[in-house]
Amino acid sequence: MSFNVIPWGEDQATSTKCWVEVFFMERPFARQLQVARVIRYLKDREKEEGGFSLVPELYPDIEDTYYAIRTLTLLRRGVDRMKTGQYLKTVDWTQVNSQRTLYMLVYLHVTLKLEFPLPLTALLNRDWPAFQNLDGRYFHDEIRKLLHNPFKSPAPSPLFRFQDYENLQSLRKKVSVLLNHGIDFDGEEMIQWVRLSQNGDGGFGFYPGTTSFMENTYCALEILSRLGGSPLKIDDCREYILNCQTKSGGFGRAPISFPFIESTFHAVSGLFLLRGMEKKKKSFE
Repeated sequence: MSFNVIPWGEDQATSTKCWVEVFFMERPFARQLQVARVIRYLKDREKEEGGFSLVPELYPDIEDTYYAIRTLTLLRRGVDRMKTGQYLKTVDWTQVNSQRTLYMLVYLHVTLKLEFPLPLTALLNRDWPAFQNLDGRYFHDEIRKLLHNPFKSPAPSPLFRFQDYENLQSLRKKVSVLLNHGIDFDGEEMIQWVRLSQNGDGGFGFYPGTTSFMENTYCALEILSRLGGSPLKIDDCREYILNCQTKSGGFGRAPISFPFIESTFHAVSGLFLLRGMEKKKKSFE
């Protein structure tokens, strides 16, 4: 099974490098994402045999490879599809025991236009407990999006109702499922809840009154973007994200913390989401 998805090549990445820089330099007096440092951070963690790892000394793993490829694709940088493809051939498919991991593997094969191996096809045909919990429902939907398959409508469930002290990470998945299936909900209530989760440092906590972390900030921005909202303090949010960039070029979960490839994706994606909100806001002015 193969998919007609063309990855960014080196020539395309070179020609679009200026596009990424212009995207962020549209705000001349604001601090900007240092794209070259992000690229260097990721490339330093790409293994000769393919795949990416948390630090150069470790073996590659699926999660770090997924977030690295997503970040490079977002920045329109070239990806060595053959090298990553070689790494994916070493995957121990018997250890793929969650729909989250399955989704990451499907994303990598689709994005890099790699033929699906038989074990991956078998896992896709497995009877996963898609409707028993929010994670299962969310990743089931995300896989179907990648494969351009229609959604299977979920039965009414309390899993999809907004709860008091909703964790932003679970709320992001819940909003996605609700929108995917056209289920009515009070979007304004969710926007207000997310806005209340923003702290004085500009970042977002798990819910109001909790400490800011990068993953929560990314979730908040994705929710607000999908619901047509924005943070009350956009500039402070941008500063929080940029303050999490380390000397290595990667981003940590918080300022002055160890960088992770996942946090780096959250940061870069968050900055793109903020820029989209600002452009939308200006179009109404």
